[in-house]
Amino acid sequence: METTLIDVFDKTYELCDQIQFREHERMAYEALCAEVFPGLSFEKWYQAGFWNGDLFNPHVLKDGDSIVSAVSVNKMKIRIGQEPSRLYIQLGGVMTANNYRHQGLSTALMDKILTEWEDNCDGIYLFGHEGVRDFYPRFGFKAVDEYQYYMNLKTDDYAEKAIRLDMGKKEDEAKLLKYYELGNPFSLMQIDNKGLLMFYCMKYNRNDVYYVEEEDAIVIAGHEKEAMVVYDIFCKPERDLEKILLAAADDNTQRVYFGFPLIKTKHCKIAKYDEEDNILFILDKRGSEDLSDFLNVPDLKNKIMFPLLTHA
Repeated sequence: METTLIDVFDKTYELCDQIQFREHERMAYEALCAEVFPGLSFEKWYQAGFWNGDLFNPHVLKDGDSIVSAVSVNKMKIRIGQEPSRLYIQLGGVMTANNYRHQGLSTALMDKILTEWEDNCDGIYLFGHEGVRDFYPRFGFKAVDEYQYYMNLKTDDYAEKAIRLDMGKKEDEAKLLKYYELGNPFSLMQIDNKGLLMFYCMKYNRNDVYYVEEEDAIVIAGHEKEAMVVYDIFCKPERDLEKILLAAADDNTQRVYFGFPLIKTKHCKIAKYDEEDNILFILDKRGSEDLSDFLNVPDLKNKIMFPLLTHA
């Protein structure tokens, strides 16, 4: 834990990190989240033991007992194919209380974090919405495109149907974590961050976790009308991707979108991932112009995306 004083426009704030271990600061952080991003909460996730302060570390500014601005630092060990893992920093949770906006607080936090990490990692990135497109370039970030694979899928009436796991049951949660250790053999990118996975599966994707018995695989998939988004798959390498997809599909599924970069792309098409609330910004000293260069895999010609369940 570090606590220092910092002056921003002639006012002194307390700068802290590793706040998860101090309940009063954790609750103050919850209050800021509720004000800026209604519905966002970390307390249940913390109580379940998934808030790893080394991987998810909010840096906050305090005015008295209130946390008034925050930026989280997320350590991401990323491995592409058979290359060695590299350390990237993903920034997230950039927020300032309503009564403290336009006073330079987010800028002060960003400057402090970038000074600390820019020379100590392979690159820094974050996701932002359209409203901040002009904010992050002030710090040297560039907005870059991501590309998503998709394919048509003809449902099979005779295919095995996946069994939905209940994330409210300890045995199902334990099963997910066990299969997570196997990794995703169909993904070009592996990111070791169990905490982020469980943040999604305890809240936003709690009804999207399935077990496919025939292939002994867990798949995280969401359904909307004729589309299925496959966020992640955990199983041994020899399993059959098509059988897993058919098991996870519902009766309406006609197209599958992959929430991770595929290794084998036969029968797939690719398109720019176009989400105005998930614009990717990158920063590194090499001046990368696209995501494939940023990740040191220029031969991919930018046909890549960050797995959706690793967005902080």
